[in-house]
Amino acid sequence: MKVVVLGTGISAGVPAWNDGSPRALRARAGDPAMPRRRGTALAVSADGERYSLIEAPFHLAETLASDPRFAPAAGTRSVPIDTLVLTCAELDACAGALAFARGLSLRIASPNDLRDALVEHDAGFRALEASWSGHAFDRPFPLDRDGNLEARLFPLPGPIPDALRERAPKAGRARAGVRITDLRTGARLVVAPRIARYDSATLAELRAADVRLVDGTCLVEEEGRLIHPGVQGARDLGHLPIDGRDGSLVWLSGMAGRSVYLHLAASNPACETDGKDWARIHEAGILVAYDGLELAL
Repeated sequence: MKVVVLGTGISAGVPAWNDGSPRALRARAGDPAMPRRRGTALAVSADGERYSLIEAPFHLAETLASDPRFAPAAGTRSVPIDTLVLTCAELDACAGALAFARGLSLRIASPNDLRDALVEHDAGFRALEASWSGHAFDRPFPLDRDGNLEARLFPLPGPIPDALRERAPKAGRARAGVRITDLRTGARLVVAPRIARYDSATLAELRAADVRLVDGTCLVEEEGRLIHPGVQGARDLGHLPIDGRDGSLVWLSGMAGRSVYLHLAASNPACETDGKDWARIHEAGILVAYDGLELAL
């Protein structure tokens, strides 16, 4: 199994278009120690030729258009993409799917509640209804057209997206992680870009993975407020911080296999590759991902 990390930032990217914080300004200026990050998205392949996608930030189509791996065959609109998996109903995490509304054979998969919430309450997403399948948690479905990669969705706790709070109360149960198993080798990848807490079920999924790509949005609970007073804390936004006695670093440091942080905000000091926090995380054996990272399982 091959994994290409197309983006590693929060869904708006780093720097976000409206972010003038110090680290965002460093990224805008081209500082190599504070690299730009597209919104988190992954491509997974069984053969290095055809891919399936996880997550759909706003600029997904632009990301795909700039990478020759996803180019259509000459004279056609046939792209080497089998499935797009959506894991969260936040618009900045799934709005990129709207680029696939016309004339493509790509399949879309998500938890049932996520599909129902968006298709029933957003006219734009209704255009995707014919190619979009909802799935129950922990039920297998093929990720690639040859059936070599099996995907299962598992539930993750999290807040109801703001855009659906009044209209789709079940959308809060639609946040998911994705477990992908290579049926030829047994290798297991887990992708969970948003984790509100490491409960027993989440820990079981992470521990069973050979490679896990997990939420690294914030280093500490209060970091957003230090830059933008009045914003919500990390846990209020549905993200367990990396640091602290119950932070994700404590849990991940003892796990076998490889752990990789992604979905980073510009407020997170671990974004700075010349900083002590980036170094400390790597010394613990955990990788802070960068755009373009490739992994093989």
